[in-house]
Amino acid sequence: MTKKSHISNPDTVKEQLCQKGETYTPCQTPQHDLIDYMRSGFACCRVVTEEGRPVDLIHVKVNKSYEQLTGLQNVIGLKITEVMPGIKESNPEFLERHFRVVETGIAEKFEIYLEPLRKWYESTIYSPEKGYTVATFDDITQRKQAEQALINSEKKFRSITEQMSEIVFITDSTGLITYFSPAIEKLAGYKPQEVIGQRFTTFLAEEDIPLALLTYKKVLEEQSTPHVIELRYRKKNGSYFFGEVHVQYYHESEFCGTIGVIHDTSDRNYHERTRIEYENKLLESKQFLENIYDTVNHSIFVVDVLPDGSYRYKSINRLHEALTGIKNEAIAGKTPQELLAPDDAAAVTAHYDTCVREEKTIEYEENLTFKDKPSWWITILNPVYNNTGQIHRIIGTSTNITEHKLAEEKLKTLNFAIQQSPTVVVITDPEGNIEYINPTFTEHTGYTEEEVIGQNPRILKSGLMDDSVYEEFWKTILAGGVWHGEFHNKKKNGDLYWEDALVSAIVNQEGVITHFVAVKEDITEKKKLWRDLIASKEKAEESDRLKTAFLANISHEIRTPMNGILGFAELLKEPHLTGEEQTEYIELINQSGQRMLALINDIIDISRIEAGETKLQIEPTPINQLLHHLCTFFRPLAANKKLILSCSNSLTDEESVIETDSTKLTQILTNLIQNGLKFTIEGEVRIGYRRKGEYLEFYVVDSGIGIPDAMRESIFERFRQVDNSLTRHHEGSGLGLSISKAYVEMLGGTIRVESREGNGSKFIFTLPFNPPGASKGEHHSVVSKDAPGSLTGTTILLAEDDAVSRILIKRCLQGENMTILDAWNGREAVELAVEHPEIELVLMDIKMPVMNGFEATKEIKQLRPELPVIAQTAFTSKEERLKAIEAGCDSFMSKPINKQKLLELIRLLLHK
Repeated sequence: MTKKSHISNPDTVKEQLCQKGETYTPCQTPQHDLIDYMRSGFACCRVVTEEGRPVDLIHVKVNKSYEQLTGLQNVIGLKITEVMPGIKESNPEFLERHFRVVETGIAEKFEIYLEPLRKWYESTIYSPEKGYTVATFDDITQRKQAEQALINSEKKFRSITEQMSEIVFITDSTGLITYFSPAIEKLAGYKPQEVIGQRFTTFLAEEDIPLALLTYKKVLEEQSTPHVIELRYRKKNGSYFFGEVHVQYYHESEFCGTIGVIHDTSDRNYHERTRIEYENKLLESKQFLENIYDTVNHSIFVVDVLPDGSYRYKSINRLHEALTGIKNEAIAGKTPQELLAPDDAAAVTAHYDTCVREEKTIEYEENLTFKDKPSWWITILNPVYNNTGQIHRIIGTSTNITEHKLAEEKLKTLNFAIQQSPTVVVITDPEGNIEYINPTFTEHTGYTEEEVIGQNPRILKSGLMDDSVYEEFWKTILAGGVWHGEFHNKKKNGDLYWEDALVSAIVNQEGVITHFVAVKEDITEKKKLWRDLIASKEKAEESDRLKTAFLANISHEIRTPMNGILGFAELLKEPHLTGEEQTEYIELINQSGQRMLALINDIIDISRIEAGETKLQIEPTPINQLLHHLCTFFRPLAANKKLILSCSNSLTDEESVIETDSTKLTQILTNLIQNGLKFTIEGEVRIGYRRKGEYLEFYVVDSGIGIPDAMRESIFERFRQVDNSLTRHHEGSGLGLSISKAYVEMLGGTIRVESREGNGSKFIFTLPFNPPGASKGEHHSVVSKDAPGSLTGTTILLAEDDAVSRILIKRCLQGENMTILDAWNGREAVELAVEHPEIELVLMDIKMPVMNGFEATKEIKQLRPELPVIAQTAFTSKEERLKAIEAGCDSFMSKPINKQKLLELIRLLLHK
């Protein structure tokens, strides 16, 4: 039976030592004698603590190798920090490892450089018992130094190879690449990591692989003999480069293989091949030139290039002699300056310089003079190299193109004329397919040259021409004649246009038609101008008729009320008139005056519209209320003519309020209602409106005489009436509908009429439906409608040079118990304003003698800035109003003066 080995545990050892009277430590095991014979160092230490924290180690047991490996002796009982001073600062991790092993009980193996001993150690630490550590270690300083030397050597090797322009490589004994320097990326496009691990034959040209394998085998067999070969290597992009390879045997430790350098010889090989190729070509060229020199159908000349950069002619061939009139004997050895005019010599010398400088064949066109005769040539210069690679000769071949050049110049002139021609030029083949167009064609039709070449001109057909025109066209040109006429064609963008065309056939010497040429002119504008001229003539004639009728109409419209005013005014002078007769005459005078004023207002309104001076005054307008007032106003007039006047609303009173210009809307409806009542003999006139989406549609319908079809389009034109004759039955200026149309459009709407002669008319216009707050218009201050205050005791200055106007104003103000001071001109008005401080307001006429109202107002405002001034004038233009405001006027009234408005304005300015 095999005897089992007995290993004592620490408790047994402790008991045995105590029986012998010896002190026990954890390092005293039955095998402790063996420790002294270990080649590795051994140290057992006890942990020293302070305040419960480990701070140091005390040597308890060490073996002989400890002293040999560390150089430390008699360390038993000494602290580590005592035998190795400074270790806490230089190697704090050394003590920390011991403390950590005691704490965790987990052994640790590590390498460490101990600064106090200046040596490297490989150590293993474990804890045999709480508070103790055991460390075994070996000196690895030499190994570490060898490793560092190897690392330094490798770094140096890599640094050298990475800076070399040549590729450095290493392969193992099987031909696998184990190293490639970075130069491979620049030469072949591969990154080193892309080729390492590959066989070196992978990157060789197929035909070079056998030679490479044979060389590789020899290097491994012979070992000491280096080899040099040239191989073709494949780049990453698929191309190849030549590389001269220096390779030899490589052995390191257990590794063997090859190491080598690859030098790029592509340029050297290229130049060598080029040189050989060029020499062969030069030899062939020389032989070829010798054979054809005097038989070729070109002028040939040979120029020697001298070392100083000058040129001398060597020879010319026979054709060159014939074309230039210069013999070979006369040209040989001469410079260009000796043979040619200065400008010609400078030009050819510059070309020779270019050929030599660029070292290549050049071609150019030149103009030279030989024996006072100018000639044109196409010349080709070919450089010739000597055996040192220098250009020592130039061989030139020239083709005389003088006749061709003269013909070309004529063609250029003709082509330039066609290209710049303002008319369209088109050339087609015999089948009518387009072969040429000039730029004007593109300008007129929109088709580019690329779009029409090969196309038939029928692409321009509009389909509006009669087929007989095209039949006559083809019949004429196919017979060899010239066709002249007009086409109504269509452009690329679809626009129609007219063109005047002249088309003829081009016939060759055999009488066969080879082409057709068309010269065409766009006459769209001409035809339009002609039509416009005719229309303008007709319009002028119509305008003349309208003007004659209008003047007759206006004369009638002015003279009729004037006749009433003057006639009844004269009758008022007769004595013994009854009160009723006086009242009747005054009423008739007032009606005539109102009619006259309406005519003048129409003329002023249309003038303002034409001048763009009409402004909108947008304000909330109750439509229902406005229609009600109009119906109430016109109902007596309708009753007098025994007509029915009705009004229709489609919205509630609240809904009917919109933002618009109530004055202009009232005038529009007034004009339409007046027309309806004027032209209706019997029946009715209906007015109303309805909402259609975002618009209100107003209508005025009558059962009157209606409008002829021919007049419906022009009824809204100025001075137009259904009847402009002197026998017409209805008064009026013919401006009402024109003014209404202008106002409707200004308010954002449209107007139209539906009518048939004898069946009445329906005028319809729209306005945007803008409830209050939906849109913001231009608002103007208006005269206050508050209850009027008393003007008794007020003193005003009346500056007026017209006696009638003065009397009228005084009569208007007579019932207000005011004091009125008179001034007959502007200067007198200024003086009275200064002399009478009690004056509270000035009524200033603009047009006065001595000093006009503008100047007088300026002076009064300088002297009495607080004094209100109301400008009054028969002029109502925008400029007059602006001048009055600039002069300092506080308000403005147009003549004739309305009594009520004048009183309201005076109260407003005097705050009464």
